[in-house]
Amino acid sequence: MAYVTVPLPYIMLTILLIKGVSLPGAGIGLKFLFNPDWSKLGNLKVWEDAFVQIAYSSGLAFGPLMLYGSARKPEEKLIKSCILLPIINSASSIYAAITIFSFLGHVSQTLNIPISEISDGGLDLAFIAYPGLLTMLPWANFW
Repeated sequence: MAYVTVPLPYIMLTILLIKGVSLPGAGIGLKFLFNPDWSKLGNLKVWEDAFVQIAYSSGLAFGPLMLYGSARKPEEKLIKSCILLPIINSASSIYAAITIFSFLGHVSQTLNIPISEISDGGLDLAFIAYPGLLTMLPWANFW
C-alpha cells in the first residue's frame, strides 16, 4: 500500500503543476509567491500564521521520526532521517505552494482582480484552488 500512497500525492502535484504553469497568468501568481512584501514582516499576525503553518506541516513528520526512534534497527542512521524528513516536508510545502499560486495567478488574470485580493490565505487556498485546478484538467470528473 505504501508504494501507492507515498508517491501518489507527488504525482498529482506534478500533474497539477504542469497544468498550472501552462495557464495564462501563472507568472503573476509565481511572482506574488516569490517576491514578498517586506513591509508585512513587522506584523505579528504574519509570524503567527507562519508558525501555525510550520507546526501543522511538521506535525505530520513527527510520527515517522518517533517510529524511527523506537522501531529502527541498531545499524540504521537516525540522525540522517531526522534531518532529511523535515527538509523533504518543507520542500513538499514549497512544491504545493508553487502549484497553488500558479493557478491563483491564472484566476487573477482571468477575473482581472489583483492576486492579493483573491484569497486571505488559510484553508481556502487548498480547498478552493486545488478543486478549481482539477476542473481544468482533461477528464475533470476522473480527477
